[in-house]
Amino acid sequence: MFKLFANGQVLQPDMSFRHCDILVQDDSFYDLLEPGETARKPVESEVDLEGQLVFPGLINAHDHLIDSCWTGLGKTPVENWFEWNQSIHESNVYRQMQKLSVTDLYVIGMYKNIISGATTVVDHFPAEVSATFAGHPLVSLLEHLYLAHSVSSHQLKWGANPGEQFKQARGILPFMIHAGEGIHQEIREEIEQLNRMGALEKNTILVNCTFLEDADLQLIAARGAAIVWLPSSSERIFGRQPDIKRILELNIPLTLGTDSSITGSTTLLAELKNAWQYSQEHLQGAITARDLVRMATNDAARVFGLEKQAGTITPGRRADFIVFKPESDSDDFEHFINMTPENFSMVVHKGMMMIGNDEFRRISSIDFSQYSEVKLNGTAKILYGQPAQLLERMRHKLGSEIVFPFFNIASED
Repeated sequence: MFKLFANGQVLQPDMSFRHCDILVQDDSFYDLLEPGETARKPVESEVDLEGQLVFPGLINAHDHLIDSCWTGLGKTPVENWFEWNQSIHESNVYRQMQKLSVTDLYVIGMYKNIISGATTVVDHFPAEVSATFAGHPLVSLLEHLYLAHSVSSHQLKWGANPGEQFKQARGILPFMIHAGEGIHQEIREEIEQLNRMGALEKNTILVNCTFLEDADLQLIAARGAAIVWLPSSSERIFGRQPDIKRILELNIPLTLGTDSSITGSTTLLAELKNAWQYSQEHLQGAITARDLVRMATNDAARVFGLEKQAGTITPGRRADFIVFKPESDSDDFEHFINMTPENFSMVVHKGMMMIGNDEFRRISSIDFSQYSEVKLNGTAKILYGQPAQLLERMRHKLGSEIVFPFFNIASED
């Protein structure tokens, strides 16, 4: 099935814009055509984007979908991640959360991501759980990933042995692990320990890195490893950010993630805005809005080996993209970062509109029963699935009302 998204201002891999039509075949980009150029394939549905901007779907480089629930739990700030983690498990709110099914939590987490334009999510959790949700219509989960929680004795046991996991990645597939999340002596030695294990290489992806020192960062740079920055999580839990200035100076590959919502994060779009504000206030604008969009698209795809699947609007890649109206006299990238999810005209995953304005209903799916009419933060939208039923089921299990700051929806009257 071919769909034509005509008359868009499409962000290119070099971060320039091209006025063109997008031809999608099933779940992939098929071609980019000059405006008005006749498609050489039978187009079954067409929509005029009326000159709106089109960005690639974002890549959330780090989330724990199983912890998609209330935001901002636990004692903060702390000096070490395990202190925060202990306070989480001692809280009544967290115990309440255990009444909810893994499936419901994962789907809520997927909704959190798709409404903010994140069409690909790196779920930092063992494959025996996360793989169950591979192929879900809402978002794509990174399927080929080896991981551990961390290397200190405080590590959570859901991650396998770091050394074994790294070996299984064979130096090719991504190996993800938390690092630098505290001042405890064992945590301070994590990077050196990874290096001694031979597990610090180009396919190693280090999450958070809030307390890493210059010697650690130099070693990471020498080994070619990458870092995932979690702006909201770092600030709330530890009251500080990683040494982003030094990370940039050393040209360490850097991308962004949300972390789980219980850390205080909401959406990837909000993380981009937080990172941009941090750059303005502490880095003299060294990271621009354009840089941040690239970090969450092209750069993230490269870090996770997804160059042939996601990250740019290129023929052959998944048809994941975001459509939104430009704002006159405004930088397009800054405008994007300052938006909120309800302002997007549509978010498309694998060629299907997951959320969007009613006028785009005709290109979403043949079976309109797959969609719900909702209000997202008070704005009318068409949303894939039956989220109201999901929320009602969760309320019933909890025996109380629940409101997600990252997913404020209501059924349309």
